[in-house]
Amino acid sequence: MKKSLIYNYFYTTSVITLIFPLKTLAATLPTTCSELLAFIANDVGKTLSAFIGAITVIMMLIAAFQFLTAGGDAEKVKTARSNIIWVIVGLAIAIIAFNIPGIISSFLGGSLPTTCQ
Repeated sequence: MKKSLIYNYFYTTSVITLIFPLKTLAATLPTTCSELLAFIANDVGKTLSAFIGAITVIMMLIAAFQFLTAGGDAEKVKTARSNIIWVIVGLAIAIIAFNIPGIISSFLGGSLPTTCQ
């Protein structure tokens, strides 16, 4: 009986801990055209760049591990260097993706359109 009670307590606590932050941080979807443009310009760009940035950090660690464990094998070193180059390209893409709203606004004359026709 005690084991079941402890299990239920930890199960309930973990479910509550996982659900409440998601409920609190849930995004409210835009309902008007101007809110949609602002949502795309701000939230989507930042989310994509953060996701790409996290992937580049993980891939850099993997490439560094490949480089360190190559053991003098020329083919493994070549593969590791190639992976590091592609990680740097991915990092550049993440930086550009983070700045997409600024780039678009500079092409459009200083500000993003906030109204729809």
